Amino acid sequence: MVTIPLHPPPANFTAAHALLGRLYLEHRDFLRRLLLGQAIPPRDVDDVVQEVFLTAWRRLECLVTPEQARPWLLMIGLNRARNHRKLARCEREVLAGLSDDFPEREDEAESTEALVLATYGLFRLKRFLLRIGPRIRAVVVPYLEGRSIREIAEALGIKTKTAYARLQLAREHLKTLALA
Repeated sequence: MVTIPLHPPPANFTAAHALLGRLYLEHRDFLRRLLLGQAIPPRDVDDVVQEVFLTAWRRLECLVTPEQARPWLLMIGLNRARNHRKLARCEREVLAGLSDDFPEREDEAESTEALVLATYGLFRLKRFLLRIGPRIRAVVVPYLEGRSIREIAEALGIKTKTAYARLQLAREHLKTLALA
């Protein structure tokens, strides 16, 4: 049985269009799951999927066989996810329609911005402290409160080198969180 499309393809429709359409239908859900797993916010996933297929369209001649499409799209998706995360770190969201709520004077604006940044910093600190283990947390919290490593080690009954090592682990974990 032959199915007839509801709308005939346009005159400039080529085999490349058909291939890209097939790739999109077959691999769209896979790419959505991949990007969600790569810490792309759900509100941005569809946009990044479209960017992946736009890149695929531009480089369609690089695809040797359609069987190699999934690993090829996987690499494009991982690269797009990495680029999106890099750009998202520098992005600031502007809330439209709230101009009445913004302060009139600059000093109020600076204090409001400082408050928002401090609140966001506390949120990130809390998230970081929940992610690290209790042994590392036992060293990090007093260190953030201003106590010396020697005081922390004595209070916990551990060696000074152990306290330094746990603090270093916390710093490395913090770097990995900053990259994600």
